[in-house]
Amino acid sequence: MLTRAGVIPSRAGLSGTAGLRNLVPMSDADPLQLSMIGINPATAYLLLNRYVSLMPGDWIGQTAANAAMGQYIIALAKLAGVKTLNVVWRKEAAEQVRQWGGDRVVLQGDNLHKDIEEALDGKKLSLVLDTVGGASVGELAKSLKPGGSVVVYGLQSGQFPAMPPKEFIYRGLSLHGFWLINWICNAPRTEIEEIYQKLGDLVADGSLSAAVEHVYPLDQFKEAFKQSLKSNRSGKILFQFGADGSTLASH
Repeated sequence: MLTRAGVIPSRAGLSGTAGLRNLVPMSDADPLQLSMIGINPATAYLLLNRYVSLMPGDWIGQTAANAAMGQYIIALAKLAGVKTLNVVWRKEAAEQVRQWGGDRVVLQGDNLHKDIEEALDGKKLSLVLDTVGGASVGELAKSLKPGGSVVVYGLQSGQFPAMPPKEFIYRGLSLHGFWLINWICNAPRTEIEEIYQKLGDLVADGSLSAAVEHVYPLDQFKEAFKQSLKSNRSGKILFQFGADGSTLASH
């Protein structure tokens, strides 16, 4: 039974009738998890489905795998039978990613390419998903199969992905950029509703979730923002407001 509504992000905001157009019916599920469905789960789903036709047994690589996006990507990949190679910066983060179901985890370091090759044990990646930029994505791209794709959906390092031009010329790799709002502005309404409802169903049956570290009332916003900036958080920081316990994802 569809008893909840999810809010789709929009350039126009949520005022007036624009806000009503941004509502999608959702399955009844944990409101904390549904409150986060607008951006990260949809982004993860589209990253896995728009650029490469992934088949069960294929491998993908991702940077910043211990972020909430990484958790969503791992969960959705597992549902499709796709294996994940995950790059993280800290040993504690590596253990967290393994607990989420990441198939292989490597630490960012001076021997990253060698560590990636050892972890893959002869396998090749079909897709690389990057939100960091810089050198990491270039090292992952070296393990892509010919014709593979790199999709960049963030630049946390502030650096453009370091990709040798010869990788594109001689191995036919492709580089794409992704920003969710662009898809929302251009995709048919029926496609948007179908994907969000599918994600809502996965949240409802427990297949899709992200770790939540703490839920703050709105009047504790300073403490919430301070906590959200810590690099060693164990999950998302959420706001809760209103007598009905409505929630809003923060960071």
